[in-house]
Amino acid sequence: MKILLCNVSKKYETNAHDYVGLFYLAGVLEREGFEPLVFHGDPEKLIGEIEKNEPDAVGFSCDFDNVQLIADLAKKIKDKWNIPIIVGGPQSIGLKKDFLEKSNVDYILRGEGEVSLPKLLDAILKPQGDLSGIKGLATIKDDIFVETESPEIIEDLDSLPLPAYHCSLHKNHPYGKLIFTGRGCPYQCAYCAPSPGKQKVRLRSMPLVLEEIRLNLNNNPGLNYIIIMDDTFTINRQRIEEFCEGMKEIRKKRDVVWYCECHVGRIKDWMDILPTMIEAGLIRLQIGIESGDQKVIDQYNKHVNIADIIEFVTYAADTGLTQIATNFIVGGPEEKAGSTAKLIETLMNQAPGVIDIITGFLRAYPGTQILENPEKFNLQLHDEEGCLCGDDYPFVTPKGKNQDQVMKDRQELNKVIRQSMQKKIKNHDLKEAVVMKQFKAALNYGIRSRWFEEISANPRAYEYYYVFYLNEGQAFEESLDFFRDYPQRTFELWRTMTFTQGFPILDGMALSPLEYELILRCAGKRSLGDIKTELYSKFGTAYKNQAEFHGKFVDILYQFNFKYWLTHFTI
Repeated sequence: MKILLCNVSKKYETNAHDYVGLFYLAGVLEREGFEPLVFHGDPEKLIGEIEKNEPDAVGFSCDFDNVQLIADLAKKIKDKWNIPIIVGGPQSIGLKKDFLEKSNVDYILRGEGEVSLPKLLDAILKPQGDLSGIKGLATIKDDIFVETESPEIIEDLDSLPLPAYHCSLHKNHPYGKLIFTGRGCPYQCAYCAPSPGKQKVRLRSMPLVLEEIRLNLNNNPGLNYIIIMDDTFTINRQRIEEFCEGMKEIRKKRDVVWYCECHVGRIKDWMDILPTMIEAGLIRLQIGIESGDQKVIDQYNKHVNIADIIEFVTYAADTGLTQIATNFIVGGPEEKAGSTAKLIETLMNQAPGVIDIITGFLRAYPGTQILENPEKFNLQLHDEEGCLCGDDYPFVTPKGKNQDQVMKDRQELNKVIRQSMQKKIKNHDLKEAVVMKQFKAALNYGIRSRWFEEISANPRAYEYYYVFYLNEGQAFEESLDFFRDYPQRTFELWRTMTFTQGFPILDGMALSPLEYELILRCAGKRSLGDIKTELYSKFGTAYKNQAEFHGKFVDILYQFNFKYWLTHFTI
């Protein structure tokens, strides 16, 4: 029997994502004798896939953003084929009778579906078994909304088959980027969806995890970046060390890097594990901060102190980590004025070019205290049908603030982030080695940080550093051998130089005759020594001696370097 498992969205390009959870389900269904198919992509193409493959049942993974989309698709599927439709995923714990009635979905399945989904399919398709014995199930029976007991928790994750990527309807997709090494999280942050079983941490054996990674690499020659999806990957030092030893062996044969999340409150007592992780290929590490106000962090139940966050970020940057990703929540409990902006500035100063900060609106996920008791946080909810709000518009605001005001707060915070980054790029506050790591992450592995994006938005800086990345140039230093150094402009003069005011202007800077003649000669064809000799013969009479001219010449070169106008190579 064919079972089509789907994840659909119009919010982003789903074909670019790797829905590993659906493939775990597919592996279990295949083991139980079903024929699973996995679709992730544009909902407009789903109907065509159903037409072509004629599944016996359809299952949807549901989250906050695609609830309405699934409801609309389910009605079309039910009207045309009248096959069973099942909805699971993180949003399932918040779905009730009204959703089933308006969508024509038959069943809501909560929790880890690897146990319950095969049982449900046996009961409705074969039929074998009783629906009342399936835990985590919700349906309408005789016009009454029926919910069974809480879902089962999978204690032994090693008992699950590896993800069945061969069941995909997208045959050319490079699967295997996403990896789970465990499930569950002990921290219980107030804003995080408490899916059934999440409070209990269960871990896969590390040899099995490494086996999955090797298999994914073998099946995907272009795979070079692995994302570890666990909430609690860094919960156990010994386990991290075991993973790192395995990755070091893998990296002897394959250039592959990886990402993981980290809870600073847990890892702060053994931060010295970071060099081992970096040596094993760690390129991007995400930490949760959420606010610059310790009182708000405590309200979120984060179990972390701002002082520990600053210490960790500083140490991680000094150790050589390429990227530290983090997020600040906008629209949460009222913060002390300026506290988050102040912390952002501190982190930027401690880890320039490394700390990668984004912002997001507070979500009120099903089952969270924020949704069930917003008054506890002095918050108010809006648009409870979820028709207006996405990541681009707030669902939650502090009491006394409307949604437009929270939108403005986020805009102002992003302005702080961007202006701080632009200032550090403009002032050459980033170490060259740090910038080169961002270029390598982006151009070798496709991991584009905000720092890389901001450098890319500055055409002079990008061309300047790109030459360094290619090992085809370097910054100016007075110690260079002028007769082996060949200066090269990082731009095309005709596109950038103007004479509208009767004199040369470059990037808003009026050039003196000496500056103009120098930039003209920096075409990578003549040595700096030859250029200086020629310019001294032309402008030297204005200076006391060659030494004074040399000092002026060097000052101009440093100024040009500061403007990102020149790089230098030797022959």
